[in-house]
Amino acid sequence: MYFEAFRESDYRRFWTAQFISNIGSWMQNVAQGWLVYRLTDSAFLLGFVGFASSVPALVLMLPGGVLADQLNRKRVVAVSQIAQALCALFLALSIRANRITVWQIVAAAVVVGIAQSFSAPAFQAMIIDLLEERSRLANAIAMNSLQFNFSRVIGPILAGATLSAWGSFWCFLINALSFLPLVWVLVRTKNRQVPLQTSAALLSRLAEGFRFVRRDRVAMLLLAVVAAASLFGYPYLNLMPVLARALFTDDAVGMGYLMSGVGAGALAGALALSLRTPRRAIPVIVGSIALFGAALSGAALVRSAAAVIPLFVICGATMVISFALCNTTIQQRVPDELRGRVLSMYTFAFFAFIPFGNLAAGIVAEHRGIAAALMMLGGGMLLSAALAAFALRGR
Repeated sequence: MYFEAFRESDYRRFWTAQFISNIGSWMQNVAQGWLVYRLTDSAFLLGFVGFASSVPALVLMLPGGVLADQLNRKRVVAVSQIAQALCALFLALSIRANRITVWQIVAAAVVVGIAQSFSAPAFQAMIIDLLEERSRLANAIAMNSLQFNFSRVIGPILAGATLSAWGSFWCFLINALSFLPLVWVLVRTKNRQVPLQTSAALLSRLAEGFRFVRRDRVAMLLLAVVAAASLFGYPYLNLMPVLARALFTDDAVGMGYLMSGVGAGALAGALALSLRTPRRAIPVIVGSIALFGAALSGAALVRSAAAVIPLFVICGATMVISFALCNTTIQQRVPDELRGRVLSMYTFAFFAFIPFGNLAAGIVAEHRGIAAALMMLGGGMLLSAALAAFALRGR
């Protein structure tokens, strides 16, 4: 049945509140990139802000997975939402007082990165806790991807209009307020989690998760695919202000168009997965990252918005399909007692490599131009797809 996860009332409320929160987050994401580039005119600092937000994952994401198996996941996620709301409010008030600097944005990005390092594994592991019928897990993951990418369409459009009409203050303030419904829903959601009862040391518990992944070669390959896609695929989003300035007269509205193109493709990919999950996921994953790389490389070669936006639609669709299918396949293979730890490896593979990709793409864009940066990222994705296909040969 289509959208079967919506038959679960807890999941339905969570989905709606998370959708509202993600709209606010995308509005701030667009406004933050635009503001940093306006304050600095530096593609390097644009990449550095992305680096700062993701670097805490290098240290904290894997321990966060251990805690996700042992602590109440709903509370971990709720505390993270409150911390992110306070950071958005701080930046909004700094903009209103005309005292905003790029280093305040960097500091807030680090705090948000710390909060997300603990909440991301708990969030991924919590999806199954929202369901009475566990057979709906695959559809729940696909539906979660659908709402995330639906918000990616709406958020940038609202951000572009808000930036043009009223300025960046309102994007940050709206994001701060958007976290409140999700906190309220988390407090009211039924608690189905059975926390792990153990006195083992943190490193010992973490080693259990690594042993599972080492034995499961499919899970290991999927984690490598996620890491490569994060290193080479995700950082192009951080370069949107540079590309918008090159292609559009009004860069704020132009960036909204570019991000909305990505969001429209992502929405289409997520909707396709919500309606039907492929029986053989891994070939689809490899094909998706290859097409992703080809579209990014193509975007480096064209010079008009009319040509770039359709390529970004393809990027959005293939990015969502590859990540969502990796997530679903791993979740279907992992036992409950290891769910938080193994999924922390998934979120680590996703978040920990983004800062290096952001930094490298920012440096290349600063010194060689936006086309060279996109070509580097697209080439990395194509190489990753080739290596994944070679690793699967004979299996």
